[in-house]
Amino acid sequence: MKKFTLLIVTTLIFLSAFCQDYKIIDTKLNKEIELKEMVERLGDYDVIFFGEFHENRILHSLEFELLKMFHRNNKHLIISLEMFERDVQPILDKYLNDELSDADFLAESRPWPNYETDYKPLLEFAKENNLSVVAANIPRRYASLISKQGMKALDSLSLEEKKFVARKHKVFDDEYKERFIQTMQNNMAHSSKMPAGMMMNLDQIYAAQCIKDDTMAESILNYQRIPPRRKVIHFNGDFHSRKHLGTVQKIQIMEPMLKVAVIAPLTCTDEFIWEDEDLLEGEFLILIKEVISEE
Repeated sequence: MKKFTLLIVTTLIFLSAFCQDYKIIDTKLNKEIELKEMVERLGDYDVIFFGEFHENRILHSLEFELLKMFHRNNKHLIISLEMFERDVQPILDKYLNDELSDADFLAESRPWPNYETDYKPLLEFAKENNLSVVAANIPRRYASLISKQGMKALDSLSLEEKKFVARKHKVFDDEYKERFIQTMQNNMAHSSKMPAGMMMNLDQIYAAQCIKDDTMAESILNYQRIPPRRKVIHFNGDFHSRKHLGTVQKIQIMEPMLKVAVIAPLTCTDEFIWEDEDLLEGEFLILIKEVISEE
C-alpha cells in the first residue's frame, strides 16, 4: 500500500511539473480544455483509446491521472493493454488476484522494458480497485512469423495456438496502409539498423500490423461484451488508433454501434499549435513539446 501511495504522489508531482508542457484540445469544439473536462466528456463513450508515444513520460503520467479520474464515475471499468499478450492473460489474472509474486509475474509475463515506470502504476491501480485488465495483443512470436511468411503462416499454428490470434483478420488496402508504409519507409531511410530485405517485405510486415489490430479489437470486445457491459480504456501506441484507423477501425467493423473515442498525441516544437487537419486524428488531441536531441 505504501509503495502504491508513493507512485500516486510521484505521478502528481510529475503532472504538476509538466502542466505547462501539454495542452488538451477538444477536436469537436476546436478549443483547449482541462483534463477534468476531457474525462467528463469521455463518459459518453463505450471504449476509449489512449494513443501514446511509448517513451513519453508526460503521456504516461496523463494516462495514470486520467485512469484515476475516470474511475471515480466508472467503478467497474476495464483496462486493456497493447503491452501484454493474450497468452499471458492467466499470469496477469493471478497477479491481480495476489496469487503471484511480483518477481514471478515479471519472469512469466514478458513485460516491456519500461513496465516498472510506465505500466506498473496502471496494474497496481487495477489490483487495488479490483478492475479487470485485458492482455490484448497477439503474442509477438506469431506476429513475427506473419511478418516473415505472410498470413499463410497461420496455417502452421495448432488449435491451441490459434486461440491467441483473432479468429477473423482483414488486411485493407486503404489510408492505414498508406500511412504504415510511409512510416516504415521514413524509419528505414533514417536508420542503418534495419535488416536487409525488410523493404521487400513491407506487405507482410503490414499484414502483421493488421493482425495485431484484429487481435486487440477482438480481445477488447471479448471483455466488453460480458454483461453488464462496462466501459473500456485501451492503451496502445498511437499509430494503432490515430484517425480511427487500425484497432479502432477493426472494433467498429465488429460493433458498428459502439461509441469509440480516440485520444491522439501531437508533438509541437515551440508553441502549442495545431492545424485543421489535426482535428481529424481523434476526439481529443494532447499537444506535447517535442524532445529535441542535443547530439
